[in-house]
Amino acid sequence: MAAEEASVSSPSGGKRRKVVVAPRVALAAALPDEMVTEVLLNLPVKSILRFRAVSRAWAALLSSDDFCGLHMAAVASALAPAPPPKLLFVSPSANFASTAVYSCSPSSGDHGHGHEDEHLFTLDDARGNFVDVAPAPCHGLTLLYDALAPAHYACAGDARAVTPAYYVCNAATRAVTRLPPCEEVAYATAGIGFDARAREYKVVRLFQGGPRDGEQFKCQVYTLGGEEDRWRPVARGVPFRFCKFALAAILCAAIWKVPPVFAGGFLHWLIDPVCLVKKPRAAILSFSLTSETFSWVRSPKFPVSGAHLVELDGHLCMVRDLRRDYYRYRPTMLEIWKLKDDYSSGEWSLKHRVELSRNHMAITRGFVEPKAVRVIGSFGDSKCSERIIIATSGHEVFACDPVSGALETIHSTMEIQPHQIEAYDIRFSLFRETLVPVPKTKEEMALSSPLCRATKEILLRLPAKSVLNFKLVCKQWLRLIRTESFSRPYFSHKNIDKRLKITLVGKGTGEPDFSFIPLNKWLHQQAPDQSTFLDTKVVCSKPCHGLNLISTEIRDYLYNPCLGFRRIYRNEGPVQRRFCRLHPDSVQSEEHHFTIGNKNVGLGFDPLTQEHVIVEIFYNLKNYESRDYDLSCSLWNCNRRGVQNIPPPPLPVSDMPPAYLEGMLYWMSEPRLGHSHERAIVSFNIGTRMFGVIPCPSRIARSWDSHSPRRAFVAELEGVLYAVLANQVRDELCLWKWEHGQWDRSYTIYLKSCLDYSPRTNIVVPWAIDPTDGRILLNTGMRLGFYDPVKQGVENYIALDQVPILKRKEQIWCPGDTDQMLLDQPSNFSTSSGRDLSHSIDQSEELNGMSCNLSPLVPMLYEENLAYYPVPARARILLDFPI
Repeated sequence: MAAEEASVSSPSGGKRRKVVVAPRVALAAALPDEMVTEVLLNLPVKSILRFRAVSRAWAALLSSDDFCGLHMAAVASALAPAPPPKLLFVSPSANFASTAVYSCSPSSGDHGHGHEDEHLFTLDDARGNFVDVAPAPCHGLTLLYDALAPAHYACAGDARAVTPAYYVCNAATRAVTRLPPCEEVAYATAGIGFDARAREYKVVRLFQGGPRDGEQFKCQVYTLGGEEDRWRPVARGVPFRFCKFALAAILCAAIWKVPPVFAGGFLHWLIDPVCLVKKPRAAILSFSLTSETFSWVRSPKFPVSGAHLVELDGHLCMVRDLRRDYYRYRPTMLEIWKLKDDYSSGEWSLKHRVELSRNHMAITRGFVEPKAVRVIGSFGDSKCSERIIIATSGHEVFACDPVSGALETIHSTMEIQPHQIEAYDIRFSLFRETLVPVPKTKEEMALSSPLCRATKEILLRLPAKSVLNFKLVCKQWLRLIRTESFSRPYFSHKNIDKRLKITLVGKGTGEPDFSFIPLNKWLHQQAPDQSTFLDTKVVCSKPCHGLNLISTEIRDYLYNPCLGFRRIYRNEGPVQRRFCRLHPDSVQSEEHHFTIGNKNVGLGFDPLTQEHVIVEIFYNLKNYESRDYDLSCSLWNCNRRGVQNIPPPPLPVSDMPPAYLEGMLYWMSEPRLGHSHERAIVSFNIGTRMFGVIPCPSRIARSWDSHSPRRAFVAELEGVLYAVLANQVRDELCLWKWEHGQWDRSYTIYLKSCLDYSPRTNIVVPWAIDPTDGRILLNTGMRLGFYDPVKQGVENYIALDQVPILKRKEQIWCPGDTDQMLLDQPSNFSTSSGRDLSHSIDQSEELNGMSCNLSPLVPMLYEENLAYYPVPARARILLDFPI
């Protein structure tokens, strides 16, 4: 290749001179390949990842297994300066809808402050707060475990709604893959290791077999990048003589959160003697990654109960936790014992002691108080610079100098992990940067193909029932529709415009208890189908994460109107009342369109366990004259179908339905009962199962008077909590908005000119706000209408007991119909004139002759989505044992 010529001017502005520049390709070709490789091997991992974009040849070289092996050997060699390890930890998002993975450098100079956590990636499928991290990675690969992962939560006919999920990630390259689904069991433990002979990375899972299995204990192996791409049982299984060891290892790992540790080509599980009747001779159950066989290691001289395993400098070590026996062993808190390389000898020697006598009291408290303290690794090139990394269940990480005994905080995540589900969770890992690839599974590669992406874009635009029917086309479409990565975009795509979607709930014909009638279909039919008219009192909730609650006096029905999904829950209140044998007249109840017997039911969503819950408050005694009351409270877990009694709220609640917002349910209190004559808002934290009280705006708190009572309740509008006060004298609704911990006056709805929406004769509920023009949708139980804040009147409305005349267009969406419907009403519609109706007078009298508290059809807001619970899922066992 010819040399390149370039013109360069001198700084003084003189003549331009020509400079001959050697071609870049020629310069690169002049260097031997061995020299180029040697230079690249000494670069940081981030630089190597960027250099993959130089050319295809460099991308192939830097991605090859040979180069990754050479890079790992160079990092491990004494000649090359080893980069300091990094901390990896997980943290759920603010609404627990996903789990983020972060990394940071455990430099001792930050003292837990001033450091910047680097966001690596987000696991969208890992909801809730149940993601565990294996503290000991293998060659830079970290194993993540989600106990409550939505396996493929979207479809009818799925075998299960929730299965455990395992992820393998390389924090340095930010590559992550989700392993194929595995068998669902109550207790399981897994670890990742390296088969040096086959040069393969394997994930080993040990668990107890089911009652129908021929084996009492099972062991399955998944090979990353293997041809089978599935969990396979080991050839020899778990020998009978190791069954009791396997039981103790599984229980110890599941209860105390002590996963296996990879060292010397083996995965090692700790055997806790507490889980066995007789003290075993073995302390460790080992599994060879090469031969895939089990062995055991003798117990040390000290008791291993409460200990844990860790790999330090390539050696298997056992850590004794002596914090509970501080007065006996003080000032020693931890002892680290090293096992000799000959595992069969079972000889242990003391390596380090961690003492707290020289440390600050605040650090000592953060080290002593947590239930779990784990040594997760060490860093440093020599004994003088060596630091032992210790993580606690209090979400803090310490660095300990084994020589001086100094202990300092290097990281704390209390501010982003406020919720603690299990007391022994650590969720920290110490890793070194490597280039080990993370191969994708066959299902992930199939779902990322261009054809699959095009299919996904088409399915996102179809109605929910059509999407469910298309899952029968082929296995690839079935896998696509079942994934969480499809159900979430589907919900976002269908509700991106946030238009109001309304359906009418009627009586079902046949097995379904209720039917859902598109609003435009009901408006356009010549005569109403009276066979769908309700014959019982029904109250519907607003949509909560895709599902609605339809309540009757003795049952609650969880529905997805788009799919026809239904699940029935029998109320606990009537059962308790029959058991207590209370007189029927002991409860004074009011009747309107938003009450349902003597109960008050709310539908919410638990962000921690990612399932819907039904909270039922039932009055056993309610006497407005004596102000005496007695109520009970129960909670249904909709997925697990389990019910639990919870302590009643601190204040009596009114008969109006609650409002749900971001894991909280809110009720307005009842000032006619109890000791307090002032109103307040009763809150319920679904995650913690705790009631609380929020003060009302002063005007609402003191608004009740026995001579001139004013009704007050709570409402949710656009994701914000509102307190509503109905002024019957002035025909007004006053709304206060709860934001940033205080109340602000927001709306005043003037209804003096709208007789059908007068608070004097109706319970008028602000139901929703139209995002297109800001009008407020009002609901009286029998009528729907849009209130225009500018014109201060209801421009149009629908009477559900009469058929309106269609005159002008309004945009409302109905289930199963992607076209805009016509909602037409005259502005001066009169309910007393039969000539304005398109039906006969006899039909209108038949409709109006029904009970004023029993509507023939009930309106319900809904969200188009694919959410439901196919079958009852297992109940996750959360145990909290003292060490």
